[in-house]
Amino acid sequence: MVYNLNYYLDGFFGIEIIRTRPKEAIKFAKKYFLNKKIIAVEIGVLRGQNSQDLLNSLNIKKLYLIDPYLKYSEYSKDANFKNVKKAEKLSKKRLNRWKTKIVWIKDYSTSAESKIPSGVDFIYVDGNHEYEYVKRDLELYWKKLKIGGVLSGHDIQYSGVSKAVMDFAKKNNLDVFFGDRRDWWIIK
Repeated sequence: MVYNLNYYLDGFFGIEIIRTRPKEAIKFAKKYFLNKKIIAVEIGVLRGQNSQDLLNSLNIKKLYLIDPYLKYSEYSKDANFKNVKKAEKLSKKRLNRWKTKIVWIKDYSTSAESKIPSGVDFIYVDGNHEYEYVKRDLELYWKKLKIGGVLSGHDIQYSGVSKAVMDFAKKNNLDVFFGDRRDWWIIK
């Protein structure tokens, strides 16, 4: 219940009952990378709040932001927002001051992967939460991550996300780390 109220209050008024920003994976990345300049990718931008936290918390050289900003039936979270164009406009306004550091890719993550360079330091996955999509994002973007880089994401409490993350980690013999809320991360 608090999560839904948080979502509503954050979306309309920019406030939260329980402070969840910056998210745990970003807090980890801040300690892990220290102040090293990094290249990062965020899959699933929505209103740009997490992107803003990435830019405020980490020494970002370049941030690739991937979101199609389209409603589509395969994405069950679409019920949580009615106007994706409004979300897109809000994210662009929120992130405008960092426009020289941002590469916007308005596309699905599967198509956007070819536009991402190899050797990325940090990837944050928060797109479609259904198993097949999370699994595909992990497999595609793991290849883009440099050794020592961090693959991370949000909403581990969703069954599609948790199953995809755990299956990916098991298949590749990787350790998964969890925050005390909803984030997870894997070091390559």
